[in-house]
Amino acid sequence: MADGLKGFLARLSTDDPETNGPRLWVMFAISLFLVATLNWYAMVREPSVVDVEDLTEYINEVVKVEGMLISWVEDPYNSGDDRLDAIIDDGTGVVELRWYRPGDLPPIGTNVTIIGDVINYEGRMWIQALGAGAMNWKSSDVPEAPQLSISDVALNPQSYEGEVIELTGFISKSIAPDIAFGNAKLGDHPNYGNSEHQIGMTIHSATGEWIEAGSKVTVQGVLSYQQRELRWNLGIQGPDIKIDRNHPIEMPLLDWSSQSTWMYSSGRTVDVAGVLTVENDSWELSGSSGSPLCVLPSDDDMSAVDSLNGKSIQMRGRLVWNTAISSWCLDKSDESNPSLTATSSIDDLLLMLNANPTAVLDSPNQHYIVSAYMKYALEPSVEDESAYLVDSSGYTPGWTSIAVTIPGPRSTWLEAGQAIVANVTVAWDDENMRAELLVHELTEGEKANPMNLLWGDGAIDWGYDKNKIVRINGLALEENGTWFLSEPGSDRKILLSAVNNCIGLDELHLGTAMTWEGRLLQVEDAETLSMIYSLNNADVDDNDDDDLSDALESAFGTSSNSQDSDGDGISDRQEYIDQS
Repeated sequence: MADGLKGFLARLSTDDPETNGPRLWVMFAISLFLVATLNWYAMVREPSVVDVEDLTEYINEVVKVEGMLISWVEDPYNSGDDRLDAIIDDGTGVVELRWYRPGDLPPIGTNVTIIGDVINYEGRMWIQALGAGAMNWKSSDVPEAPQLSISDVALNPQSYEGEVIELTGFISKSIAPDIAFGNAKLGDHPNYGNSEHQIGMTIHSATGEWIEAGSKVTVQGVLSYQQRELRWNLGIQGPDIKIDRNHPIEMPLLDWSSQSTWMYSSGRTVDVAGVLTVENDSWELSGSSGSPLCVLPSDDDMSAVDSLNGKSIQMRGRLVWNTAISSWCLDKSDESNPSLTATSSIDDLLLMLNANPTAVLDSPNQHYIVSAYMKYALEPSVEDESAYLVDSSGYTPGWTSIAVTIPGPRSTWLEAGQAIVANVTVAWDDENMRAELLVHELTEGEKANPMNLLWGDGAIDWGYDKNKIVRINGLALEENGTWFLSEPGSDRKILLSAVNNCIGLDELHLGTAMTWEGRLLQVEDAETLSMIYSLNNADVDDNDDDDLSDALESAFGTSSNSQDSDGDGISDRQEYIDQS
């Protein structure tokens, strides 16, 4: 057999003209056979199973990765793409699967096998796949999640770290249907403030429906410890949240006198009472104070407009931010409107950056409506200025913050701790090598209460309140034409720059220690070439505007809420002068 094949090949290699034609046909047939064999091998060859840490050695090759499905996001850019991004952890590392035309997904925590091309683009690497066969698993790979209570986890969270668990509780905030990344807390009481135990949740992928704050839900996810936040967290998927429809939800009643707190109810279904006004198809609900609330009526409201117009009524709807008019609205229409947004907290946006910074930075034109607080006071400016936004009005452990650029011109101060609602985009700051927010529109909310300073705190502690509105008790003194505010009974003093016609500097008030309110600044002392404190735009308390300070009224025995406490027609100030 071997000799025959050898002879046949030798004959093909001769130069005999009689064999030229047959030889060419045979060689052509052999080449076709070899190509078909190689193609068949390429089709049936099983891709190699590789570790995530070794993927750099398989760029542009088809590989398999076996690991745990820890999260996924459907249509990550909200662009309508039939795409799903999944995160797989095999113990040696984590890799992203960009799955186009995806198939069914197993629960979080399932051990899966993915197949796809290893892509490397501008330093970013992922596995790309197409079609339902890109992810496979067996029924034995699906985890059996134990049903636990939040208190069970609180007693010993370490014993459940990295495991898939199932918890039932009450969600702390409303979740919009199209939020790809969000966070909330799961508590053991419908009222978030009354919960004895609560755990943070990271919600991956859109829920597809509204979930009201206070809803009773059952969630399944992986428990992990977040070193950055020093807390335990449960990673769950939005579409897998099970809602108990039989559990009643308490709807909050909006307070017209505290409109700055409405952002805490953003996206929630709320009740609000007021007088309804309908003019030229514009619906507004007015309350006892503050700005009117625009109303987007339901079909039933439209049919009963004549009986509702001008009446004092209580309405129920979803509180949303209208980007078109930069105002809160009560949405009762249940219609999709791109200008209506449930504002996200700054913490939600930071979570998106932390979970998938590439996706956020790759969408520089994507706008986000966020509620946040000013970290530091920012003075008026005609130019764009840098600042920081934070997730709480005052310092708390684990404060989350991010740099922002706020556009000018502005004529007023933005105070530290002041609530704001901002329309922002995310950009990369090349100079400081960090992500930052660019503010396009800014709506100011309630300012934080002034800080009370004590002389005994000292200059270092006062530095934390620089540029803030503060209150301090002191005695006004003049030295060579310069006013100072001093601590009674000591030599400690700061510069004092009072408002025009300040009653605290008139002859009636001089020599009396009073509480002054103003902005604490640091200015240069030309004589000592050092920085000293100054209380600028300062004034004393005069609640009833009778030109008699509250401190003197208290000592004199008159009311600080009435210019004529005894109603005899003589002002409190004049009575004080007459008896002095």
